[in-house]
Amino acid sequence: MIIVISGTPGVGKTIVSSLLSKRLSMSYLHVSNFVIDRKLYKNYDTVRSSYEIDDELVAKELNAYLKSLKNVVVETVYPSLVDYADKVIVLRRDPRELYKELNKRAWNVNKVIENVEAEILGYVSQEASEWFREVCEINTTNLTPEEVVEKILAEECEKIIDWLADPEIQEFMLSLDKIIN
Repeated sequence: MIIVISGTPGVGKTIVSSLLSKRLSMSYLHVSNFVIDRKLYKNYDTVRSSYEIDDELVAKELNAYLKSLKNVVVETVYPSLVDYADKVIVLRRDPRELYKELNKRAWNVNKVIENVEAEILGYVSQEASEWFREVCEINTTNLTPEEVVEKILAEECEKIIDWLADPEIQEFMLSLDKIIN
């Protein structure tokens, strides 16, 4: 069984994936670490403080590796790198809370805002929905990682989360645009 846990940075992927894999006695694969360990990146973007990857190469290597595993929880920001999954979970988080979380990481302001705007627009969720037949979204805001794992196990998914339907989030996004412009 392959379970993909995805979402923008800061939504809780790492702790939830780790807890879920332990709970189900499954292997755990952190795709970013896989990419770095195998040097599957083109270069390092110092402005964004992140690695630039060759999507096709990473997908090829990753899917070949996944074939050797029977039961694995795969954590990734990019769900379309995985060709097949039995379950796909996209973790979401209120963008205002996400902004606070990412600022704690001492990232540069552009990287923080880029990731918060990706959450507001549902970028990862959209990618997952285009790539997989069924996607479960879970709003992690105000939930403990253990509560998120329980929701995953109980298959308690949210309806599609649309942050832009909230006028306060719209205003928040406009305020973010003013910071970077």
